[in-house]
Order: sequence, then C-alpha cells, then structure tokens
Amino acid sequence: MPSPLNHQLFRVLSIILLGSHVFATKTADVPSVCDALIEPSVLSIDKPLENIKANRGDSLVLRCAFYASPQPNIVWYHRGKRLENHPAAQFETLLSATNLGQSVVESALRIDCLDERTAGEYFCEATSPSPKSITGTCKSHRQPVQSPPLISVFTLSRIELPGGVTQLACRTRGNPAPKTKWYKIEEDESLSSIEGQRNYMHLPNGDLLIVGDEETISESFRCVAENSLGSVHQDSSVIYMLA
Repeated sequence: MPSPLNHQLFRVLSIILLGSHVFATKTADVPSVCDALIEPSVLSIDKPLENIKANRGDSLVLRCAFYASPQPNIVWYHRGKRLENHPAAQFETLLSATNLGQSVVESALRIDCLDERTAGEYFCEATSPSPKSITGTCKSHRQPVQSPPLISVFTLSRIELPGGVTQLACRTRGNPAPKTKWYKIEEDESLSSIEGQRNYMHLPNGDLLIVGDEETISESFRCVAENSLGSVHQDSSVIYMLA
C-alpha cells in the first residue's frame, strides 16, 4: 500500500494512469452506527486501483474495493471534481442491536469514451465512522444518451453474527435506468427469487436486506441488473460466525 508521501500525480492525454493511496484523518463519531459493532470499526483498501493505458475512444470500467465495518460511503472524483456518490448502507443499522458488519464492498465507474476531456487522475474515496478515510486515484465519464447496466457498488462478502441483520448493496447506473432483482443461490447452484420470502426484503435503492436466523451457517445471493441494452450480475456471500 503506497504511502501518501510517495504518491505521484500523473498527467495524461490519450492514456489514463491510475494508482491508489491511503491517508488517515479524523472523522466525526456516529454512535448510532458504531455502538452496534461488537468489534472496532475498520476501513482499508481491499482492491487498489492500478495504472491503466488505453487508446483514445476506448470504453473503460474502473473498479476499487474496500474492506470495511460498517459499510462505507463511496465517492468518485475526476481532477478534483465530484462525480458520483454512493451512500452507505443505513437500514441494517436501524434494525440490529449488535453486529459484526465486516464487508468487502466494490465500486465501479464507467468511462464511455476516453479522450483528452475524460483522461487524467481519478479518485475513489471511502468514508465511514472508522478512525480514517481511504482514497484511491481513479477517473470520470460522461453518461451517453443510452448505456448498458453497470453495478456501481456491490457488497461482495459479509461476515455477520447468527440472527443478525445484513444489508447487501447493489447500486446501478445505466440509461434507461436498470431494474434490479435478487436471487438466492441454492446448494445445487440453481436460483430462487427472494420475492415473498419473509427473511429477505428488496429495498428501493436496489439493496437486499437480510434478517438471519440462528441455524444458517452461510448463504449466497445474486443481484441481476437489466435494461433494454443488456444485463449484468454480481454474486455475494454471507457467513454467520459466533463472536
């Protein structure tokens, strides 16, 4: 993990260069979120951004991932300008008295056409009530008239207490706006819809809210995002562990 003192700024025209770095800063305490955690809050880079070279006119997708407890707010910047904001998971903290909340959360940003306007340095920043904020360099894009679906923030994995409340993120971008559906991945790899099942709730922002039981050891889910230009999906797993 590079030190902020060693961070280099790349200036580019027809190519894009990316890197990542971490810096510590004091953030305000949010007792309603952190008091429910049975272990100290954490925030670290799980998948750092990397330098990328591409041809003018190429379409790119930038990805960064963070290990966090609680799940963080993620913001993308291009040349210091704020591009996209993905709020943290909020519902699970309202419904659970105690939790582990240990998650790997991934975010993606699409650049539809690389040129002098969209080249340069980008940042992917995660913030939460933990003692530090995390930043990685990235890039920006301009939304075309129509674009296929992109899952822009997703919870890849989660470790939680048995019977705990878990919120799995599945935020999307695309035009027309993608519709999301959640499925449970059964032991034989078949998919069953979560609609109508009492332990699962598909939230308006696309996330999945799970109320665990005391017997389940692990379970896996798939989020599917679809519009008229195509569909994409991501799989997530939840592991229940005794503290």
